[in-house]
Amino acid sequence: MDLFVQDLQKDDSLQGIEHQFYNLLESQLSDNEKLQIYYFMRDRLVIHRDNGSNEAIVLMTLMMNKPEVQEFMFRIADEESMKIQKIIFKAEAQVQQVRSLTLFNKPSMIKRKTVPPQEIQTFKQEETKVQEEPKQIDQIPKENIIILQQQEPEYDRLLRRAKQTMNETQLDEAYKFAVEALKLKESQNYKENQDFLEEIVQKYDYMIMNLKEMETDGWIPDAEKSGIKVKYKFVAGTSTASMIMETEVNVNAVRVLSLVNEADLNHLWVPFCMRTYVNKVINRACKVCTTEMYFPLIPNRETVFVGEGIDRLNVNGTIVLMSRSIQDDKQFQQRYDLNIPAKSKFVRMLIRYYLFEIKPITHDRCQIRAITNCDPFIHMVPNSVIAYIGRKFAHILIGKIVHYAKNFETSPFYPVFQEHREFYTWIEDKMNKYLQK
Repeated sequence: MDLFVQDLQKDDSLQGIEHQFYNLLESQLSDNEKLQIYYFMRDRLVIHRDNGSNEAIVLMTLMMNKPEVQEFMFRIADEESMKIQKIIFKAEAQVQQVRSLTLFNKPSMIKRKTVPPQEIQTFKQEETKVQEEPKQIDQIPKENIIILQQQEPEYDRLLRRAKQTMNETQLDEAYKFAVEALKLKESQNYKENQDFLEEIVQKYDYMIMNLKEMETDGWIPDAEKSGIKVKYKFVAGTSTASMIMETEVNVNAVRVLSLVNEADLNHLWVPFCMRTYVNKVINRACKVCTTEMYFPLIPNRETVFVGEGIDRLNVNGTIVLMSRSIQDDKQFQQRYDLNIPAKSKFVRMLIRYYLFEIKPITHDRCQIRAITNCDPFIHMVPNSVIAYIGRKFAHILIGKIVHYAKNFETSPFYPVFQEHREFYTWIEDKMNKYLQK
């Protein structure tokens, strides 16, 4: 391998790179050694391209699309996918100790803060105060409440309803109130609340646009495995492939939701995830996280994303979990006072969209649909290889979700689920009301 590098350093002209490329394909080097030299050649070609050489672009395309290149990349992808599954199982075994932990002894290995007993008491006192407040409201005569509502300006009513429905994560309903409120530009508090209302509209448009993408044409079906359907398609003008994953399983929908929601346990089920940590909790159904990824063929990646849950049970019987990268969204960072470093030691990847749609069918059965498009910013890796890795990613991801959901009480997720029992009870109540209709 060193001889190839030395020869390329002596002659990194286009003719020299092309000559060494064909020598590389015929060599007896291992797949990983070939990949390292291939990337060394790529870096030299990028320099030629940046200096205005169209011939370099032609040579890059020729090298990328050579069947021999795709074959050794496929083999590496297979090997690395097997490794990552072993890593996931190893991580699962390490986290089994979580089962014996209590509220006062959080698992340090997943970086959860230990809550001192005195803070727990403070939380309980605050909860008692909150529970007492509705009693005071109940004491207001009903006729007085009606009079107050009649005197309420239309803008204030719409704003109040938008806040109420967003607090219940009912984005569809909040959208209707926000649209109407944004029409009343002469209202006294319009500018003060404009960003909040416009964000509701933007979230709704983002959600609907990406959910509709699942119904578009051009999806290529992959082989169905264990009841898991995967489809993919290449996105014009990008080096990415979008993925759709679908399955129907005999598990409770809240369990599935909890797996996706507990971000700092992502490394147990998300392929190639090394770790995920929470940067900031925006509200009970929305948080900003950073995830670090290890991918076959390329250096490690990272992305900072916002994840949010949406209650659409009254719309189409689903709960939607959606996320997108925000490391380049300066407006979002300023709005929520986030301090995201401009640079990272990892290459920053882009999650254009990542949506889970969970539909409870019965108390013990649900449908899962997911759609994602991520750009890891890979150069000179053929689309066929990207799609191949993506399809493996999709099957492993949904397979792990189903595995943990079916074995929930003995999984590392169960103690965390119990720790956040109040939150999940809130969701269970919503789903039970929907299923009783």
